Amino acid sequence: MSIFTCPRCQAPLSATSTLFACPSCGAPLTGGKRETVAARLEAVGPTPGVHKLGPRTTLGRSPTATIQIADPEVSRQHTEIERDGEEYVVRDLGSSNGTYLNGRRLYCPATLEDGDELAIGGEKLVFRLESHRPQVLRTAEKKAAVLASIAQEDAFSPADEIDDLAMLRRDYDRLRVAHEFNKVVRLERDLHALLPKILDVAFAVIPAENGVILLRDPRTGELLVEAVRQRKQSSAKVLISETLLAHVASTKQGVLTSDASADLRFNAASSIVGLGVRSCMAVPLLTGGNVRGVMFLDSREYIGAFTPKDLEVLSAIAAQATIAIENAELIAAMEESAKKKAFLERFLSPALAREVEKGRIELAKGGSLKELTVLFADIRGFTTMSETAPPQETVDMLNEYFELMADCVFEFNGIVDKFIGDSVMALFGAPISGLDDAERAIRCAIRMMETTQGFNSARTLAGKKPIHIGIGLHNGEAVVGVIGSTKRLEYTAVGDTVNVASRLCSAAGPDEIVLSERALGRSSAAFEAEELATMNVRGREATLKTYRIRLGTAGGA
Repeated sequence: MSIFTCPRCQAPLSATSTLFACPSCGAPLTGGKRETVAARLEAVGPTPGVHKLGPRTTLGRSPTATIQIADPEVSRQHTEIERDGEEYVVRDLGSSNGTYLNGRRLYCPATLEDGDELAIGGEKLVFRLESHRPQVLRTAEKKAAVLASIAQEDAFSPADEIDDLAMLRRDYDRLRVAHEFNKVVRLERDLHALLPKILDVAFAVIPAENGVILLRDPRTGELLVEAVRQRKQSSAKVLISETLLAHVASTKQGVLTSDASADLRFNAASSIVGLGVRSCMAVPLLTGGNVRGVMFLDSREYIGAFTPKDLEVLSAIAAQATIAIENAELIAAMEESAKKKAFLERFLSPALAREVEKGRIELAKGGSLKELTVLFADIRGFTTMSETAPPQETVDMLNEYFELMADCVFEFNGIVDKFIGDSVMALFGAPISGLDDAERAIRCAIRMMETTQGFNSARTLAGKKPIHIGIGLHNGEAVVGVIGSTKRLEYTAVGDTVNVASRLCSAAGPDEIVLSERALGRSSAAFEAEELATMNVRGREATLKTYRIRLGTAGGA
């Protein structure tokens, strides 16, 4: 159990105490609010980054999860981390693939320790407890003595409007602060590293003993302590007035109080007097007119340690700090979005990836029956080619070829289901379907043929043999979704439609596109096609009418 002390006589108090006054000296303890220990998750897997933990944090594939993990192996609501006093408890939310804590699967809730490693799908996250920073106490006194207030200035006055030396000095101080701020902060992009640097700037120009930066939690709206600095290493707690915070948040103005221990106006604020706070300042961090956070400084050693000019300087620092915080958060959000998008674009077209990222399309686990058009394309004579060519040359050729084929699929808003040996499997009509699914699949097949011709021209110039591909297409119903084992999941389609498309691909000759009557009939556009002999497909009683697309005709353009 943690032990705390009375702010006046330092007598020990239980962390769970509900006393309204110290039993030793009678100092009032009513309204005291202890700031909870902050914690974060540091992602060290495929998508590195830092995630701050709130009272309840959920991790999962769903866009509604606090920390979204774009991984097919991750459930929509996979894991939960809940703050319990000064501890953080992790529990699995019935996920299919499990949550792993330090390499072991989690079957019941567990208390996290600093440095613990969580594995969720392919994502690895390290739990970090920020217990090293000074403790912050937040009091709820009935009133506070505000000796000065200031609104944040947005711009410098034009030269012809400066009519006194005081105004000139204020503008100079703001420029000086901006210069010092940029020297220390520069282009820091990590928010957790940025906030202490902001306090360093404040301590360099203002005689403060303690400094705190609080930022508003976007989910709860609560102001949470994000950074603390003390000029002297001390075990003393930092006191922040809830009334002062509320005043700054409501007025959107910086405030200065002085000599709280002697000022009669603080009679009701016994908790401040008990801790000997003599001067404190607080200024808002404003973003678009909204209070993003509050910056707080105090002094216990001197009466009137701060002046109205110090308040102006702190306000100028806050203006610079807000810009730096906005930039850091914007960069972090852009990086996270780019990582998620890059992951999705491995098998989705950029357009579909954006829809999934925004939560408009769900890649449902378990699968559902959908009508779609399946395309298979593979290289004719690949086995012979791979036997005669050096292995590295074969791999390089396949990588370049697959890149080109994937671009063709994405051009027509299809999904690259998988690469199998030298084959490409693509889907048109999942996860969203349209009336032109079959048409887009056929046009994609034609583009693949055209692209392969260009690929061969480059290979011929390099003294390499050309390749020839065959393509098969079929339309029908298939089960589509996130399917696989507990160790490996993928978004794919299974069923007779897939098997028939694969058989049609095998039946296609070099540089041929063979498709079923159903695939051709589902297209709203007219393509010139030549009817072929009916095909017997294993497992099907009825024969299959097939066609070959005539390349180079107007209908297939």
